[in-house]
Amino acid sequence: MKSQIIVLLSALVFQAHGACQPGFESLGENCYVILQVPASWGEALHYCQAMGASLAVIRNKQEEALIDEYIHRQHDLIRTGQLWIGGTDLLQEGIFLAPNSLETLTYFNWAPGQPDNIGTGQHCVSIFKDDAMLRWDDNNCDVKNWPLCQREPLENMIVVG
Repeated sequence: MKSQIIVLLSALVFQAHGACQPGFESLGENCYVILQVPASWGEALHYCQAMGASLAVIRNKQEEALIDEYIHRQHDLIRTGQLWIGGTDLLQEGIFLAPNSLETLTYFNWAPGQPDNIGTGQHCVSIFKDDAMLRWDDNNCDVKNWPLCQREPLENMIVVG
């Protein structure tokens, strides 16, 4: 009887390496979620951090292709014209930095004429949801958009079930 219980428990409990927490979708090496809450860029950053994540930082074309597919699948559910992603030039105009690491970003998919820093200053990076190529904009950081959050997969999570 005791050995049967041990076999049953070992079948129910396993280590999940590289799993995403509920609500996040696995894309490449990271996990992503679009939070359905209108927020300024700063608020969006805090909402992502509250979930153990950050605003998504897109570093290359391959990563962007995965994220673009995800956004296209979610398109009809998104209720804002743009999505916040990680990138700001608040510290120095024209030098875009990742929000947590402050690394200088080198990959961009700007929409034509962007970045333009129009008006009172646009310093936060967003993706145009309705642009077929999902190109980017430097937007006013106070605009209310939904955040695209990114986090690393969970490690050593014990799953029972």
